[in-house]
Amino acid sequence: MKLAFGILLTAVVLFVFGYIYWMVNPLPNQAMNSAPDPNAAATAVTQQFPESGVYNVMQSGTSAMVIVNHGVATEGADPMAMARGFIHYLVVAVILAIMLPNGARVSAHVRRGFIVGLAAVVLIEGSDVIWWGYAWGWKLWGAGYHLLVFVIGALVLSKFLPQDPDLVV
Repeated sequence: MKLAFGILLTAVVLFVFGYIYWMVNPLPNQAMNSAPDPNAAATAVTQQFPESGVYNVMQSGTSAMVIVNHGVATEGADPMAMARGFIHYLVVAVILAIMLPNGARVSAHVRRGFIVGLAAVVLIEGSDVIWWGYAWGWKLWGAGYHLLVFVIGALVLSKFLPQDPDLVV
């Protein structure tokens, strides 16, 4: 029961952290380029990509990956996306609970979260830059966020894992 509560609390903490990092913090979005004419760009996207989805365009030296979400509110957060995001954090918390060793010090949990997070960030964010041409600035914000999710998640969850009283820091 204690571990289940810890997993739930970890998911809540990560959800709040993610909201603050991506929705409140203006800095990550400043790492992206803006279209010179957003209205014309939106019209072109609607005309060329009538269905929501991910499109890859490669034509004579130009490539683009376009992510289209028709019908998404421009103001506020989509409640269904928020619900799916919370479920996602629950899954991450369960994986962390499986990955973190019982009886270890909090510092060992945080170190393991950092190392696993770093490996994931290097693989996933690095692959996006190398193979898909994502901008470094944008991916660095993603890398920082994902690494912190592992560290914060490990820190919170470690308080709910069985510990050896002789090892607790």
